[in-house]
Parts: sequence; structure tokens; C-alpha cells
Amino acid sequence: MKKRLIATVLMLSMVASLAACGKKDETTKETKSPDTTKPKTEATEDTTTAEPTTEESTEPVEEGLTKEKYDAMTAEELLEMAEIADVEKITDDEYFWLLETYRFVDIDYDEMVLTNTDSITRQAIKMTKGGTLNNLVERLLDSEYPQVRALGYTGIASLFGASDKDIQSVLTKLETETDDYCLFNATDGLMNSMKNDPKVAEFIFKMSEHPSPKIRCRAAMAIGNSWSIGVDGAVERIIEMMKDEDQDVRAHAAMYAGKLHDDAVVEPIVEILNNEADAKIHGDALRGLAYMWLDYPTHEHTSEAAYRATLDYYSKTPRNGDVPVWNGISGFNVISEKQIVENNWYENATYFNADEFTAVMADLIADPEMNWLGKGPAMKAVMVLCPEKYESLEAVVEALGEQKVTDQYNKYKDELAEKTAASA
Repeated sequence: MKKRLIATVLMLSMVASLAACGKKDETTKETKSPDTTKPKTEATEDTTTAEPTTEESTEPVEEGLTKEKYDAMTAEELLEMAEIADVEKITDDEYFWLLETYRFVDIDYDEMVLTNTDSITRQAIKMTKGGTLNNLVERLLDSEYPQVRALGYTGIASLFGASDKDIQSVLTKLETETDDYCLFNATDGLMNSMKNDPKVAEFIFKMSEHPSPKIRCRAAMAIGNSWSIGVDGAVERIIEMMKDEDQDVRAHAAMYAGKLHDDAVVEPIVEILNNEADAKIHGDALRGLAYMWLDYPTHEHTSEAAYRATLDYYSKTPRNGDVPVWNGISGFNVISEKQIVENNWYENATYFNADEFTAVMADLIADPEMNWLGKGPAMKAVMVLCPEKYESLEAVVEALGEQKVTDQYNKYKDELAEKTAASA
């Protein structure tokens, strides 16, 4: 059966779009990534919300295979139907056949994921070796099923940006693309490519105004991205997104804005930090600032404005358990020891003062109104950034008299002692 299908595909090469299905958080990296809670062309005149097209058709992908039968199958049975000659070295045609069966997995358009994150298609693919999306981008993009097209859009993703050939294939397809799940995945696939082609930036900016908050969040990740530094309009757009009506979008914008390393984003981030109604996303905003002044893991960039905004936030009183947020401290309690030395961060970050930083963290630890969950991270931040000052926190911890805080202090003290001994 499978061999007969392959022969048919070869003879009808221009009609390479069987029947199928695709996935995002499954094959999107295999194929997509998440987020929650992660580009653009002259996408269709109206890229607003296309009617959710969860495919329920019983049209077969292979003779005898319907959605009803698919739902009742095991991954092993799907592989048997695929007639794969060698699961250790799957061919492009065999891999494509499996990918097309994603069409039987429904799409959750609210979350922009497939409803079954461990479908039998995904299980079957994990039992094989050798298949790559890169070789199948154009065939996947030609599919009539959004689950499958989405794989083509994410299949072009690359750390250094997609290839020119793949970008052009995607941009061409986006001219007529209306499905929101596909637009979400296209934004993901073009994430690092805004500099590669002005039409990619145009598409991403358009997605930043899409009605779906999930798509806008993904666009914020693409715009607030170190690969987007220098893209015309990126800083201005990410600042606008920090005023979005949706709190998750504001959170994504505030956090990823820091990766653009432009001090113009500091004031809008501070506006979020000054808004107690946004306390839930203060941690994201503080991570955005930390990207700027500490820049983990590369420690290449510095920003006194971002550093001052961080200390100002944690110095404000009275504290109430919610503000200042406890989890934002985690954005600056880890460093890459190799990179921070190689890139001379301490020398370049002339604004950083160990005594000042330790005093702010000590005040957080001492304040009974500060959420106790932030006291451990505050101690760790001192241990990581100002190890020579760590023992000065002991008197503060003893005066507080909270056993769980004392235990945390001793834990980090032991870690620091072990580290010092190992480097001696």
C-alpha cells in the first residue's frame, strides 16, 4: 500500500499534498516550541482569526486510514501501515507519510497547540531515526491541512536565522495563509530572521497586532531578540507591546525587550514595575532589566539605567509580600563564571557596587514583610555576584530568627566554601 502511494506521489509531483496532519509543540522542534507562556510578510490582507479548522474528515491518508481508525490505533500499528523499510534510516518519503498523519490530531486555537501532545504520530516518529523537516519544507507547506503546513513553517527555524531559500518559500506561502495556527508557527519559524529580509520583519510586526494574544506573545519573542538588534522599528514596537491590553503580552514584551539592549526600553519597563496591578508580571519585567545590566549568559552588555531601575524597585518600601516580587531576583542570581571573566563584565559594569548591592539584598532579607520565598534568592544573588560579602549577611539572618531562612543561608555558605576550596 505504502509503496503504491510513493509511486503515485512521484508521478504526480506537482500535486504533492496527500492528506495529513501536523504538530507544534511536538514536531515544531520537532517542531514547535511553547510557550506560553515564544515574523511576518505581506501575509493575507486579513490575517485575523480564521475559523478554527479542526479536521474531522475521514478522507484517507492511506487506503483504509480514517480519523476514527487513527484514534483507535497504536504507534506500532501506524508504523506497520507506513511500511517503513528501516526505522533506523527512515527516508524522506516515509517521514513525510508519517508527518501527514498529524492531520488527524485536533488543534487548540486558544493555546496554539495540538490537543494531543503525545499522539501516536509523535510516538511513531520517536521510534524512527533519520527524518528531518528541513528536507520537506516545501512539501509540507503545500498541504491542505494546517497541522501539516505548520510543520513546514517551523521546519525552517534556525539559531542563526532561516536560509534565504526557506524564507522565500515561507513568505510566498504566507501571502495566502489565513490559518491562525499556521501564522503562530510561521512566527516561530522566522523568529531569528527579521534581519534577513525586510518582509520577514514586516510579517512579525503584523503578527504583533494579531487578535490572538498567543500570536502576539510569539511576535514579542521574535522582536525582542538579540538577532533583531538593529531592525528598524523593533525597539519602538516592543515598547508599544508593553502597553498591550493582555497581561501575558505585556509580560513577554517587557522581558524580551531587554534582549534588544537599548536603554529606551527601561522607562516603559519601570512603568510596569510601578503598577501594582501588574505585580504578577513584575518578575518578567525584572528579567528584562537583568538581560540588560548583567546579560547572562554572555555578559557582553551593560546598562547602568537598567541596574538602577532594578535596585530602585527592590529598595521601595513598604513591602507587602507581593511587591517587590520575590521571583524576579532569580534573574540575577546566576552567572557564567567563564564568560563574566572573559568579557570583563566587572570592569565594564562600572555602575556595579558590591557594598550597595549587598545592602539592598540584606534589607530584603531583614524585612518581615518581604515574601520569605525571595530571601533565599537574595542570599544567592550576593553569593554569586559578591562572594566576598556573603558572610556579612549572617548577622542579618540571625536577627531575623526564621529557621527556614537560616537553613538557606547555611546551604549557600557551604556551597561557597566548597567552591572556594575547589578553586584553591
